[in-house]
Amino acid sequence: MAETAVPKIVPSVSAGEPVDLTRPHFVGIGGTGMLPVARVCAERGFAVSGSDVRASEQVENLARLGVTVRTGHAAEHLPADATALVFTHTIAPDNPEILAARQRGVPVVHRSAALSALMAGHKSVGVLGTHGKSSTAGMLAVTLSRMGQNPSYMVGADLEEPGSGGRAGGESGLFVAEIDESDRTLLGVGVDVAVVTNIGYDHPENYASAANYVDVFEQFVRGLGPDGIVVLNAESPGCRELDARLRGGDGPQVVTFGESPSANWRLTQLASTGGRSSALLHGPHGREFYLGLRIPGVHQLLNGAAAVAALDVLGLDLDLAMEQLGYFGGVQRRMTSAGMMAAVRIFDSYAHHPDEVAADLKAARSLAGEGRVITVFRPTGQARLDAFGGQFATALAGSDAVVLVGDAGSISEASLGELSVSISQAGGSALAVETAREAAVACAADEARHGDVVVLMGTGDVSECGLMLRRALADMTPLVA
Repeated sequence: MAETAVPKIVPSVSAGEPVDLTRPHFVGIGGTGMLPVARVCAERGFAVSGSDVRASEQVENLARLGVTVRTGHAAEHLPADATALVFTHTIAPDNPEILAARQRGVPVVHRSAALSALMAGHKSVGVLGTHGKSSTAGMLAVTLSRMGQNPSYMVGADLEEPGSGGRAGGESGLFVAEIDESDRTLLGVGVDVAVVTNIGYDHPENYASAANYVDVFEQFVRGLGPDGIVVLNAESPGCRELDARLRGGDGPQVVTFGESPSANWRLTQLASTGGRSSALLHGPHGREFYLGLRIPGVHQLLNGAAAVAALDVLGLDLDLAMEQLGYFGGVQRRMTSAGMMAAVRIFDSYAHHPDEVAADLKAARSLAGEGRVITVFRPTGQARLDAFGGQFATALAGSDAVVLVGDAGSISEASLGELSVSISQAGGSALAVETAREAAVACAADEARHGDVVVLMGTGDVSECGLMLRRALADMTPLVA
């Protein structure tokens, strides 16, 4: 596969260089990565503005902090006194606000550079990896907050109410940040401790191969220098490859976690049932802790172990930390409840990679008990479906029934049809291929019965189907009771 380039908007400054964020303007301010950064800026007292293609509850909550938000994109939305325009590579180079900033000499700054500037002067923990970044960063943010550490944090998902993924804590305290590798802009972002949850090939639109993908993680963690510490997942082949590359050199110190007997932090007796998960966690020097989480999925126990290893590196009281971690209720869209109707439980999942799909469906199975698992799945983009179609089919076959829903503007119906066939060949059951959310929800509601679990899975607007599905189930209550 020939490597495809990251979309090109050349920034005025790079990560690690000084950025004036006293009057920042965010293009696409409602994005999961952008909104927390904007919120931290607002809570630090900066005059923040932004624009997005549509209104949302998250953006409305941001406006309550005094942020000026415009719907749509137009040159006049860029304030006359803006000190920086912040963007991500989801924004087109010909965006009118980008062009206006260029014309007026306003620095055009990628989100990663803004985040790096905000972290300056803090003891920083960067959480990165293919899967589990938001959950692990959320665990650290919540635990540190409950321990009275007053951390700043930037998590690419809501922790509680909409728009709650960012917080400006103490001026010189701890800063926890989720670091995104999807477009290579992690390079140049400096942290003191790096937590790598796992490394599995992803983002084929920007990385030519699995080795090329690991290369970027290596570049990032080598930037920590010999005084840095990197926490690695001993169960992840990609992390083991990274560990091997780092051994024997002048890179950062490595701490490992996982089920492997060789891991510095070893998990045993992993279990997930009734919406909770638990394990024993064995640490260095004979330490042993009970790790209990109020969220489903054994994969979350690995995220928990990563968080504990990082807390230990920071020199914090682990007895208190384990107690407070037990109150973590998850981040939104990571197998979180979307309600219940007619004895059918609905869960919301952001899974958009085969490994994530498999993990969340395993968690759904632990929740369903004697019931079935029905999945409404929306793939993320044609490139991802082309690269991982067969793996998606195998993962989705872990569901009792699957409804595929696509967007004619980004995914071909023929590709969805091929995925449907592949799911059946893998031993699963693909009920239908739909282009409209309403039709997909109706199909899932028609299939659901008393005690079943329905998972709304994928990125984009599939997350908005919970209410729609509850209404459809309510209309069918006599049939499913």
